[in-house]
Amino acid sequence: MKRIPTILLCLALAAAMPACKKFDTLQDNPNKPTSSPPTLLLTGILIDLKENPWDQQQRENQFWVSNFDYYASQGYNWGSTTMRYGVLRNVQKMEEEANRLGGDENQPYLIIAKFLKAWCYVDMAMKFGDVPMSEAMNAASENFTPKYDTQKEVFVQSLKLLDEANTEMQAFLAAAVRNKIAGDFMLDGDLNKWRKLINTFKLRVLINLSKRADEADLKVKEQFAAILSDPARYPIMESNSDNYSVVFNGNIQENRYPLGPYNRGFDRGRNNMGATYLDSLTAYQDPRTFEVAEPVDTAKANNIPGYATRFSSYKGGRTGDVLSDLSSQNAKGFLSYGNEKRYWATGSGEPCIQLGYPELCFTIAEGIYRGWATGDAEAWYKKGIKASMNFYGIADDVFNTWYTASAKAKYKGNNAEGLSQILIQKYLAFFMNSGRQAYYQYRRTGIPRFDVGPANSNGGRIPKRWLYPQREYQTNNDQVKAALQRQFSGTDDINGEMWLIK
Repeated sequence: MKRIPTILLCLALAAAMPACKKFDTLQDNPNKPTSSPPTLLLTGILIDLKENPWDQQQRENQFWVSNFDYYASQGYNWGSTTMRYGVLRNVQKMEEEANRLGGDENQPYLIIAKFLKAWCYVDMAMKFGDVPMSEAMNAASENFTPKYDTQKEVFVQSLKLLDEANTEMQAFLAAAVRNKIAGDFMLDGDLNKWRKLINTFKLRVLINLSKRADEADLKVKEQFAAILSDPARYPIMESNSDNYSVVFNGNIQENRYPLGPYNRGFDRGRNNMGATYLDSLTAYQDPRTFEVAEPVDTAKANNIPGYATRFSSYKGGRTGDVLSDLSSQNAKGFLSYGNEKRYWATGSGEPCIQLGYPELCFTIAEGIYRGWATGDAEAWYKKGIKASMNFYGIADDVFNTWYTASAKAKYKGNNAEGLSQILIQKYLAFFMNSGRQAYYQYRRTGIPRFDVGPANSNGGRIPKRWLYPQREYQTNNDQVKAALQRQFSGTDDINGEMWLIK
């Protein structure tokens, strides 16, 4: 009798063994994908990288101001911001899948991955200074504490990635197998436009190195000149049709314009146009004024004849003013709102340029001014203004009439005043586009002059960088501290002067 429980137990275990094997095989859910094609990964990456208009960073660019202290401020006492390693993991996965699947249809994703890596690493270097690059993304080899590359090393490696991407894309397109890919909602999969984007981005990177243009191993001037002197090898954007932009769709909630009829009651009355931007437009008597802003309420209430086309009817709020003063000015009808019809009438708004032709024109004009390339700086300066006006639907003949009549806008030559004109017009073209590029330009050149006043809670200063995320201290403490010691005498300070701008 004592043997029966033992026999039963053995039989039970024997019966369970096949069930255990079957259970193990069921751990992989057949309804849940274990891999994603490069097309879907690219779509997700582009979504994660896109910059939106009308957000806090556009206040930091001084394009608009809040007059309502509960939701936003212009204090410039910022802390940390996002790194891009989550996106880079997806870029790495896109490479893995493209290699696994093989074929010419997946080759472009490997090329675009190099561009995306450069975009991410440059973005982080511009924000923080030194960041992990050469040892980053090596978790598979159990390197969880990568060293921080110097900011200079990041730029050197990123420029190399861009050069490789251009060369490889040239070879791929020359083979004439295909010139389109799927999964790209920014450039509609057009690989020729991607190649132009790669080289246009390289020019952006090079102009941001203007204070380091004499570094022998960077070869900033030589690389800039090479791109402009050989358009067959280095094609760049040729018009607004090449712009790298997010196009919004009011019929899709996840892709609606940030402003629109659904947000009008919440945000229109609580924000005004920024004086650094709008007052520069009116100083030039620029026709873009009427496209982006509304006349102040006092001009409407007093029914001044032709008030809507009087530049004196448009006034921006100063970023440096305290919110209570801005609120009072707004309540009295002294400040302009954004254009009602353009920004709140529909959910589609306007495209948000991430990198565009107007910026390129001003970059080339500045490079010529600096002697990095031969050419006509005024011609590129005019192209930039015209392209920006075209973005707002302003015709070429309107631009021509305005430019001819405007002594203030007419290029003053390759001198300090001419450079200031190029940079101010580039700033105006950045309005609600291109993320923090307007701030980066100010940080690099001091143009335009940013407004600083009693609202500033950073000791009357515009910060020069962001703090490293707290997670870096938790997971990579020794390396982040070594980077801080090397750059800023050990202090993680938003006012620390990074190598790029010294």
